[in-house]
Amino acid sequence: MSTAATATLNGSAEKPVTVQTETELSLLYRILRTVIKPLRPRLVKPSKKTQPAGSPRLLSRPRSKRKFNIRERRHPDSGIWLYDYEPQAPPNIKIKAPSTIYYFAGGGFQSPPSREHWTFLGELAAGLTLDHHVTLVSYPLAPASPASESLPALQKLMAPVFAEAAKKGDKITLMGDSAGGNVAASLAFWWAEHVASRSGDYRLKATLQNLVVVSPAVDLRNTNPAMHGDLDRLDPLLGAAYTGAVAEAWLAAPPEHPHLDSVAEDPNVSPLLHEPAAFQRLADLGVRVHGVYGTNDVLAPDTELFRHKCEENGVRGRWLVWVGQMHCFPLAGAYGMREGKKAIDWLVQVLKSDDDYYHH
Repeated sequence: MSTAATATLNGSAEKPVTVQTETELSLLYRILRTVIKPLRPRLVKPSKKTQPAGSPRLLSRPRSKRKFNIRERRHPDSGIWLYDYEPQAPPNIKIKAPSTIYYFAGGGFQSPPSREHWTFLGELAAGLTLDHHVTLVSYPLAPASPASESLPALQKLMAPVFAEAAKKGDKITLMGDSAGGNVAASLAFWWAEHVASRSGDYRLKATLQNLVVVSPAVDLRNTNPAMHGDLDRLDPLLGAAYTGAVAEAWLAAPPEHPHLDSVAEDPNVSPLLHEPAAFQRLADLGVRVHGVYGTNDVLAPDTELFRHKCEENGVRGRWLVWVGQMHCFPLAGAYGMREGKKAIDWLVQVLKSDDDYYHH
C-alpha cells in the first residue's frame, strides 16, 4: 500500500514537495532481515585492508553491467578515478542535452563500491539510457584520506566539471547512498555557496539539476535520541554504535597531517546543520532534492529532519519513504527484492520527470 502527500510551500502551488509512503513488506525482505540482523554490522563493516591515500583505482570492478561497458578514466587535475557506464549499442535517438549523474557509493567512508552498487547503477543506467549518463566517482577514503582531504580533492574534480557542463548547456545530478549520500550533499551545498552564488554566469548557476540521496548520513554527530533505543534494536543492518565509529573515521585527521581533523558540528560534513539560508540558496538556484529511505534505519530520523528542512526552505523534491525497510534497501534490488526494484523504478521516473521539466 502506498500513499502520497503533497506539501505546498509558502502558499505557492509552484513549489510542491511530494512524499510517497510505502508500507508493504515482501516475504523475501522479512526472511532477509531475520538472517542478516544477527550479523550486523559485519555485513557492512569496512575491510581490515586500508585503502591507500587518494582516489582508489577500482581494479576488481566489473567490465560491463547489463548492456553497458564500464569505462575507466582518471581526471587529470584531481587524480580522481571515474567509471562511466557506456551503452554497448548507443541509442539511435539523440539524447537531448546530456545530463550526467555523478554517483558516490556508500561504504562507511572507508570501503570502495560493492558488487551491489555496480548492479544498482547498471539498473539505473538501463532505465535512463535516453536521458542520462551515469558516472561512478571513486572518492578518497578514510582513514588515509578522511573528509579534510577527500572533500577538497572532490571539489577540485567538480569545479571544472561544472564549468564544462555550463559551456555545453549540460545538466548534472549529484547522487549517493549512505556515506556517499553525505558526500553528494556536501558537494551540492559547496557548489551552491562557493561556485554558483559567486558567479555571474547564468549557465553555471543552472548546471546542478538534482541532489539525490538514498539513506544518507546527514548529521555525523549521531546524537539524535530517536536513533537510539527501539530503532537501534529494529535496525537489521547498521546500529547506532557502528554509525558513530564510521563518522569518527571520516572526521579524524589524516595520518600525514594530524592537525587537519574535522568536527561533526561543521555543516560541511553534516549537511543537516546548514543554516536555512543554505537550503534557500539551493531553492533559489532551482536545485531539486530527492530522497529514498526506510524507517528501520538508525539514519532515518536525521534524514527525516533533512527532508523537513528542505520543505521548510522551499526546496522542491520528491521522497520515497518505506515503513519498516532497512538501510539502503534499493541496493537489495540486485537480489530480486521487490521493494528494491520498485525503488529503482521510482528513482528512474523521478529523474526522467525532472529531465522533461528542465527541457521544456
